[in-house]
Amino acid sequence: MFRISVTSLEKFRRVIHKVSRFDTEESLIENLSGTFKGNEYTHIGSAFHKILETGKATYIGGNKFVESTDGGDVILSYEAVESVLILRKEHPGNHEVHAGKDYKTPYFDIHVHGYADLQYDSVVRDAKTKYSTPHAQDYKDSCQWTFYLDMFDCSRFYFDVFEFSGYKKSMGLDTTQTTFIPYSPIECIRDSKMMEYNQNLINQFCKYIYDNNLFHLLKLKEDL
Repeated sequence: MFRISVTSLEKFRRVIHKVSRFDTEESLIENLSGTFKGNEYTHIGSAFHKILETGKATYIGGNKFVESTDGGDVILSYEAVESVLILRKEHPGNHEVHAGKDYKTPYFDIHVHGYADLQYDSVVRDAKTKYSTPHAQDYKDSCQWTFYLDMFDCSRFYFDVFEFSGYKKSMGLDTTQTTFIPYSPIECIRDSKMMEYNQNLINQFCKYIYDNNLFHLLKLKEDL
């Protein structure tokens, strides 16, 4: 059986709905093929998530902490690290929890999987790092929360959104010149239409793969 991550499904959703100028078919193919290796934005996000998972960051003096990623050493401010640690303390639970589910479609069956930043009781949370003002509706439109609530069999999902305001790529991996802004969590609640929505999106994705003969871009469930 083939498999797909919820991250890739969300990319597919954004492409078919033309959410932004960055959501192109080319970017979807890069996502599915694994040719996209990350950039400054994703490396900063990785460092942020690593601190959330481990509860640790290395102090290097002044207002600076460092966290190593595959893309290099990310420099974070005290305010950013403190926000991560507060989130971790206020919501004790399991970090980087994996879940998946098999879905049947008219084209082929597929396994959908993902990793939750944090799970406890019937709640799943995911932290998002942003570099411009976030909009709650963008997250409510996402398929991430609908699939995660299904796969993890939970009832509530929270997006914990943090902005590095004023960040420019010329800053590299040093975020200490930005204004760090934590936002109120965005709550998404399980509803009666969620399962049908998930199935319809899976059907669309599998049809896209089938019609364009893109099976070579998919990985096997057994390789998880």
